[in-house]
Amino acid sequence: MRAKAASAATLLAQNAELHARLEAAEETLQAIRSGAVDALVVETDAGPKIFRLEGLDAESSRFRGEILAQVSDAVITIDNDQRVTFLNAAAERQYGVTAPNVLGRRLSEIFQYRWQRPEDEAAALTALRETGFWCGENVHVKRSGEAINVESSVSQLRAEDETFSGLLAVIRDITGRKRAEQEHARLEAQLRESQKLEAIGTLAGGVAHDFNNILGTILINAELARQDASYNSQALVSLTEIEKASHRARDLVQQILTFSRRQVTSHQVVSIPSIVTESVRLLRAGLLGGMRIECYCAADTPSVLGDLTQLTQVLLNLGVNAAQAMEGWPGTIEIRVEGVMFDESSARPDPALRPGHYARIVVSDTGHGMDAATRRRIFEPFFTTRPSGKGTGLGLCVVHGIVQAHAGVIVVHSEPDKGSTFEVYLPSTNDLAAAPDPIEKAGQAAEGRGRHVLYIDDDQAQLFASKRMIERWGYRVSAYFEQREALDAVLSGRIRVDLVVTDFNMPGMSGLEIARAIRDALPDLPVILISGYVNEELRAQAAAAGVRDLIAKPQDLEELRDAVQNIFYPPGKRLG
Repeated sequence: MRAKAASAATLLAQNAELHARLEAAEETLQAIRSGAVDALVVETDAGPKIFRLEGLDAESSRFRGEILAQVSDAVITIDNDQRVTFLNAAAERQYGVTAPNVLGRRLSEIFQYRWQRPEDEAAALTALRETGFWCGENVHVKRSGEAINVESSVSQLRAEDETFSGLLAVIRDITGRKRAEQEHARLEAQLRESQKLEAIGTLAGGVAHDFNNILGTILINAELARQDASYNSQALVSLTEIEKASHRARDLVQQILTFSRRQVTSHQVVSIPSIVTESVRLLRAGLLGGMRIECYCAADTPSVLGDLTQLTQVLLNLGVNAAQAMEGWPGTIEIRVEGVMFDESSARPDPALRPGHYARIVVSDTGHGMDAATRRRIFEPFFTTRPSGKGTGLGLCVVHGIVQAHAGVIVVHSEPDKGSTFEVYLPSTNDLAAAPDPIEKAGQAAEGRGRHVLYIDDDQAQLFASKRMIERWGYRVSAYFEQREALDAVLSGRIRVDLVVTDFNMPGMSGLEIARAIRDALPDLPVILISGYVNEELRAQAAAAGVRDLIAKPQDLEELRDAVQNIFYPPGKRLG
């Protein structure tokens, strides 16, 4: 606002200066006409310039032009009929015209006005009529069709008898400034949004970590109770429901971790059309009557490097969101995938898109659309326009998190009653996918045969439940709540163990620090690390610390059992 005010003040000052100089010029011209002077000296950037008064009309025009030619802004005067009576060199450059071709022609032949609001034009005319002056911004569309943002200072011109004789306009091209302001505002908004999402993501990730511990305890105790219950016990029905609810809660935690970018990802080369085909099949099964899905997959759609499960979730979440936007009314969801390429000169739908090849996924619906206020908030976690109990508010924020984690961009177009369109741009890759090595699934676990396992976790409920479960697999378990006490017990030889299983995120000493200490002192002692925050960075750190396996919380009991079995009985050497 300060910059705009300063710019407007500059224009006002220039306009006033022009008036003063023109009045002085008119006085000088009167003196010339009366024959009081034979020549005139004018100071210019190149030094004094002498005008000899041989042709009065020509010299008057040259004199006026010499003054206005030094003004960097466009200066145009028009008469009562809107015909151009003067324009300086800056105006010629700004509008791509020459004075001989436009003098005497209507102003509309140089440019057309475009106002931001209809009432702005009426306000400008009222100001000119009542005060003789107007200053403001609008858009000029040149004869070439190019639109420029301008800041204009317009004032009335009066004849000798004080009757209205036309208008004087000083016009500054502020297109560059406008673009810079818009880019600055966009970057500020992006920074605020990033900081907000980062803060919420950190909070969500912390909540998810604690929730994972609780879920892990519930699942382990449910399994222990199942093993203790008789075959025909009615308690088995309740235990089954407990496990189902716990798994639904675990899925919700995974969505939260995806949003906060802490979910485990496994990148591979992914064919977008293939995941669209599978997603559309699942979406069609859940559509209400009257809704239909149209799908278009271009043959040249490039593959992308990404997590197959997460990218499928993007398609499903966008499809479900589109179906919900139509609220059960007949309508169409259109899913389109294709390859696009942007170079340095290409117009891009979002400034964050860099030049290169992309796979574009477009999901459109014919629903009720969104206003600007809703559009600004759709990627916030837990924000929903659905009635209470009808949605978690996590669907679109999960999409946003996945797309950003894949170095992609998501663009939204929507207006009330005109539906919505979501465009996802993912960088393409031409790399061939290396087929993952097959992993032999552990068979039925062999007996632990009394091997000694050290289990470390700062959550006592999780620690107690895990100890009981591992003991049922035939192992002896020493469970420690205090990390340093556990480490001292092992390093001092007070207890001899065959395996260490430790949580990662603990106060005072992390699981990685424990693993490093064991690697340095007892390099042959295997360590399994369990964490709710598993990502590629943690995988690399764990490998460097000598960790033999990394498991995500809440750990699946079979996954933990397999990990332990792989330590003592590698694939191909199983005992049972």
